[in-house]
Amino acid sequence: MRYVRKIAPEQVEYLREVSRRSRNYRERERAKAILLSFKGYNVTTLSDIFEVSRATITNWLDAWEARGMKGLKDLPKQSHNVPLRKISSTVLPAKELIYH
Repeated sequence: MRYVRKIAPEQVEYLREVSRRSRNYRERERAKAILLSFKGYNVTTLSDIFEVSRATITNWLDAWEARGMKGLKDLPKQSHNVPLRKISSTVLPAKELIYH
């Protein structure tokens, strides 16, 4: 089973504050999940409580263990913008307008 095993007392207090006061809903949820994991709730139970996948809970716990308090924050979004190809007039032939 996967659990958060060690949290310093000041980290517990920080997580409680974030879970109560953060303006970011996702940060509040992550903080609550980490606290509950520390109390012994397993990944399956946490995924039921927070209505997310087990993989999401595992990602939250991994981020906490890898980055600590910074792990509560969202990572920067990757841009999926692909440059559009320029369409030449040879690809789309000109249409003749017909008026009735």
